[in-house]
Amino acid sequence: MEDVLTIVIISDSTGETAINYIKSVTSQFPDLETRVIRKPDISSKAELDIIMDGLDKESVIVMTIANKDLALHLRARAKKENIIVLDILSYGINKFEELTGMKAIRQPGLTRTLSTGYFNMINAIEFAIKYDDGKDPRGFLDSDIVLVGVSRTSKTPTTMILATKNFKVSNLPLLPESEIPQELFEVDPDRVIGLVIDPDKLSNIRSQRTKTLGLMGESKYFDKERIKYELDYAMEVFKDLDCKVIDVTENTIEQTATEIIEYYFEKFPEEREEKS
Repeated sequence: MEDVLTIVIISDSTGETAINYIKSVTSQFPDLETRVIRKPDISSKAELDIIMDGLDKESVIVMTIANKDLALHLRARAKKENIIVLDILSYGINKFEELTGMKAIRQPGLTRTLSTGYFNMINAIEFAIKYDDGKDPRGFLDSDIVLVGVSRTSKTPTTMILATKNFKVSNLPLLPESEIPQELFEVDPDRVIGLVIDPDKLSNIRSQRTKTLGLMGESKYFDKERIKYELDYAMEVFKDLDCKVIDVTENTIEQTATEIIEYYFEKFPEEREEKS
């Protein structure tokens, strides 16, 4: 065998699974020099033939091909050329088919899809943290959804649930004494959701919150007249924004998130596949 072992990754997806597999194997041979060639996104037998025609006979093929016909074709060509093949994907699929009695769908690129979805979720969560509580109004214009409401209408927890479903969400607390950022009025109204709640329930929530923080005595924070004033103000803002309004009084956070998502896809049906 040559001093340098050529390893050819052939995949109908990115080949990342095979790359990681080879790294694990070759790490056990610290004195082995390797040259890794990656051939990703293979979709036809003709492409496989071109690769095989140019292959050094001392090479090792590591394949991750979900399509059964392509996998069989490559193994047949490799056998004819007397080239070693490590078919790590088909081995696992075949064993699981034997074990479960189920048939694999053998669809290329599913790992890439899962990875993309995962990283989209992480990005959405980071976005939610960065633009929570109106920290930076510039985030409104980059948001899929902007939640607006008075204090303790569950804006932040709802934001985080939506983020786990790949939505970029920012939120803004409304306070009559605070100026509303101009950026909010530049957002597509269909992307803005106003949250309202029964004043008595909000008073109880705020009262409990105050006690949890160890604060005692009367406070305008949970005063019912003050709360009614804040909610009336919020409704005026929602009217100016021309946005959807959701009453969260009887909702769990999950129910509110579901209602928002249903409304969102009514307005932006073309984004359903991207978020799924």
